[in-house]
Amino acid sequence: MSKSAKIEVYTDGNCNLCRWMRARVEPLDRNRRLEWLDYNQPEILKRAAPHSREEMAELMHVRPPNGRWYKGYFAWIEIVRVLPRWSWLAPVLAIWPLTKLGPIFYHWLASRRYSLFGVPPPCDESGVCKLHK
Repeated sequence: MSKSAKIEVYTDGNCNLCRWMRARVEPLDRNRRLEWLDYNQPEILKRAAPHSREEMAELMHVRPPNGRWYKGYFAWIEIVRVLPRWSWLAPVLAIWPLTKLGPIFYHWLASRRYSLFGVPPPCDESGVCKLHK
C-alpha cells in the first residue's frame, strides 16, 4: 500500500459519537491517509456498493486501497494502523483476547449510539424514523 493511498472510512454523519470520534482521530492523521465519508449521502452510498445502507448503519466500514472491507472493531484496527503515533497499537489490538472482547464492546456501543449520545436516528426512504435494532 502506497503512503499516499487513502483509506475510505464510512460512518454515520448523523451520529454524535461518530462525529466526535472523527474530530478526535482526524488531527492524528498527519499524513492524511483517511477519507471520512458519510454513507447517508446517496453518492457515497453508491461508492460503498455492494453494501446496503442497513449494513453500513450496523457497523462502521473501512476499505483500504487493497479493496478489502473491514467492519466495526476490525475497521478501527485499520484506522489505528495508519496513525503515525498510534500505529504500534494496531498489532496489540489484533491479538486474542482483544479480538474477541473488542467486537463485543464495539457492537454494544454501536447499537446504542443514538440513545446514549442523544441524536435521533435517521429516517428511511418512507419517512419513518426508528431506533436501529
